[in-house]
Amino acid sequence: MSGAGPAVRGRFLTGVSFAVFFSTLYPLPSTLSAQSGGQPAQFMSYGAGARGLGMGGAFFAVADDASASYWNPAALIMLEKKEATAMQASLFADTTLNFFTYANPTASRGTWALSMTQLKSTGFEKIEITPNPAGDEIIDIKSLGTFDNTERAFAFSWGREVSDKLSFGVMAKNISRRLDTSKDSFNAIDIAMLQKFSKIYRMAMGIQNVFSIVSGDTDDKLPLTLKLGQALSLFKGGLVFGFDIAKPQSAAMNWRFGGEYWLMSWSALRFGVMGAPAIQEADFGVGIKYRNFGFDVAQGVHALGSTTRFSVTMRMGRSNRAKHEKEVRDIIRQAMQYFKSGYFTKAIAKLKSALDSDPGNNDIRRMISRLELAVGYVPDATGGEEVPTLTRRGIISYVDGNDLRTAVNVLRHAFNKAPKNDRLLSLLNMVEKEANLSELTRPPEGPQIFTYIDQRTYDARQSIYDGKYDLAMKRAQDILDLEPNNETALEIMGSAFYLMDQKDKAGVMWEKVLEINPNNKIVRQFLKQTK
Repeated sequence: MSGAGPAVRGRFLTGVSFAVFFSTLYPLPSTLSAQSGGQPAQFMSYGAGARGLGMGGAFFAVADDASASYWNPAALIMLEKKEATAMQASLFADTTLNFFTYANPTASRGTWALSMTQLKSTGFEKIEITPNPAGDEIIDIKSLGTFDNTERAFAFSWGREVSDKLSFGVMAKNISRRLDTSKDSFNAIDIAMLQKFSKIYRMAMGIQNVFSIVSGDTDDKLPLTLKLGQALSLFKGGLVFGFDIAKPQSAAMNWRFGGEYWLMSWSALRFGVMGAPAIQEADFGVGIKYRNFGFDVAQGVHALGSTTRFSVTMRMGRSNRAKHEKEVRDIIRQAMQYFKSGYFTKAIAKLKSALDSDPGNNDIRRMISRLELAVGYVPDATGGEEVPTLTRRGIISYVDGNDLRTAVNVLRHAFNKAPKNDRLLSLLNMVEKEANLSELTRPPEGPQIFTYIDQRTYDARQSIYDGKYDLAMKRAQDILDLEPNNETALEIMGSAFYLMDQKDKAGVMWEKVLEINPNNKIVRQFLKQTK
């Protein structure tokens, strides 16, 4: 802190007191000095929560509790309940480090957290030195009492999923320092991401102090720091390893490694080391949890001695996952009501809202993708008339995706009722292509009163005349898919069978014609020829 000492009108810290002051101003393990090179706010690189510190601070990708508000805001998404954590670390030389945080998962807007980290050293001696006029010796030293050094950070953290495997987070923090009558402050932003590659491995990346503003009695600047963390979880979370690397601006790279082993469901052992690059501190700790309460202790051993940290964690409320799933179901239910009523555009908006709440839901993503394709041709299909009703049924079958042939048939039926509807024909052709049909429906080529059924009937008869009996049967079947009792199509299919010398099958088709219309004398004559 520039100008930090009480140096006004002959009042100075002595050389001895000055050295004692700086040895306790940053009374953290010696690894931090190597990590930060005396940079400001290095107390924020120490760690928070006895659980993470018991693992040597290798917690950037591991963080799955409320202390994620300090370590990695992107990891807040792993919390299912509201959590509060408090930590106190008794260091040495009347120095303490305290951490408090509260994290609140929401059903659809990610998880937010508030936290406070404070380093406080007390009992520094304040003196006045009187030199002789020549300045070559000290005439008098007078004690002016004591002063304290306090560094404090308030932070707001927020994390949210963008898919079932990826989440992002941001931390906005205010760091203030007060040394006797001198004070300054920093406002800064951290960003982070967390990628879940599998159930057992995840990786985190982040940038600390990516943006900062400074004010007060200082020329210091917060160091830009790059972080990379990895977490490996084995035996269903019974054994966890973490490995972190950090590179502060204008300082050496440092690393941390640690592990956690759950002996039983309620007790854990932890170990860890910090290096910069040589090992600077060794840590170990234990954890106990009972229902929604947790208690953790960590001990660090380093060149300056040892430090002890205690933290307690309380989980509150019911699982956020249940609330989250209920909210998503409610949104999907509303979307389906719009969907089935033919308000496709509104249905897409609701489905996108559901996807925002549950980015990992691939079923919703697939529905949106298919529905957006359909809406590109037919934005809405409302009303109780036959054509919009059939169009809705066809689009619902298409979005469902389990039976594209049914979607094709229903949309063909709708087009048969509205042969001049070019948008409906374009939608039908798109679904036919996706269903891998070799022959697409085309606009009627006959008189304007021609319908799809008329066109298919004409094509089927022409195929009979051309001797293309298989094609005639296929086109007759297209008609029967829409109108199973179409007399003409059954008659044409019977004729195709007969001409292919399959008289038994021809007889079956013609008998169906007579069941529909017993007065069809021509088919009755045909049927006699099959006996």
